[in-house]
Amino acid sequence: MQWIKLPEKVYFEENSVRYLRDMKDVERVFIVCDDGMVKFGYVDVVIEQLKQRNNKVSYAIFSDVEPNPTTNTVNRGTEKMRDFQPDTIIAIGGGSPMDAAKAMWLFYEHPESDFFGAKQKFLDIRKRTYKIKDMEKAKLVCIPTTSGTGSEVTPFAVITDSETHIKYPLADYALTPDIAIVDPQFVYSVPKSVTADTGMDVLTHAIESFVSVLANDYTKGLSLQAIKLVFENLRNSYNYGDQESREKMHNASTMAGMAFANAFLGISHSIAHKIGGQWDLIHGRTNAILLPHIVRYNAIDPQKHALWAKYEYFRADEDYAEIARYLGFKGNTTAELVEALATEITKLGQDIGIKMNFRDQGITEEMLERDADRLAELAFEDQCTTANPKQPLISELKEIIYAAYKG
Repeated sequence: MQWIKLPEKVYFEENSVRYLRDMKDVERVFIVCDDGMVKFGYVDVVIEQLKQRNNKVSYAIFSDVEPNPTTNTVNRGTEKMRDFQPDTIIAIGGGSPMDAAKAMWLFYEHPESDFFGAKQKFLDIRKRTYKIKDMEKAKLVCIPTTSGTGSEVTPFAVITDSETHIKYPLADYALTPDIAIVDPQFVYSVPKSVTADTGMDVLTHAIESFVSVLANDYTKGLSLQAIKLVFENLRNSYNYGDQESREKMHNASTMAGMAFANAFLGISHSIAHKIGGQWDLIHGRTNAILLPHIVRYNAIDPQKHALWAKYEYFRADEDYAEIARYLGFKGNTTAELVEALATEITKLGQDIGIKMNFRDQGITEEMLERDADRLAELAFEDQCTTANPKQPLISELKEIIYAAYKG
């Protein structure tokens, strides 16, 4: 039986952070963030809402989350969380604070849990052999301050092992936040480069979840609307930073997150996960460069068909064509519509200042030759590959990396 999982409530519109004044059963709040959230006053906005409640609220702040949060950071935060004993955890920031908060929440609630079990690969998250028990001590509230990760509505967290530097992707629906507050006031001043990179990550989330073997009527509606919002608003959000387009992009990010929380992603993310670590490239920009090549690759009838039983026949080409038609792109055949979509993705990236190849990101031919084989092997093993509409060969993943290098 199919089903989808979303947070209990998602609040959106400007000043929706005021929900914190009225949220039930809030007395002890543990705030998880990075130091920038404190420095730029975003944590003060949260605290001000808590001070306007009818009851007295005690709070503690853990602001030591770094980009790509580590197991050491999670352990320190969990220890402080246990000492404080919160009934509410508020994560504010980008993906890193939200991911760290999810992991801290897990080990606060269930000290017996371990990273090894939570990171195990799966074909269907709904039927995992390792299951995390429900959270009962505290509720998790996530407030995103970038329009990109969608972590405020997903059951995923990525934590880096402090000793091995290997990233642990944690995945379990028990990690889904209880409340998401999608308040655009927190993204009005995001820099242009961040707007571009995170915006293209949103687009990749939406397109990959739309063509996923796990996509369904519920997730596809969210994916398609998110795609439309990106194409209609990302250029203005980048060029002018106007509040309306920033708000629309913030909504698109969360909607895409709702979709891929249940339909998952594909090989653009598989490759981006590995390239980002090896070549130190920004995740959203890496996806932007890869995505047109992934669209073209996935649209060709595969040698290896997908493994999901409910994905009864190959249809990625028709799915891409449906996106193109929905956006009003021109084409008389499915193949022409697929190419129109790939071309428009490239054009969108270029219009927001992204050089759409790895060569112009400082990657040399020597680096490409040295790393391509290993990157392709690692991408093949990535969790995201499982939901891709066609199962790639390692050699094909290598070809995609080379194509994206040239642009």
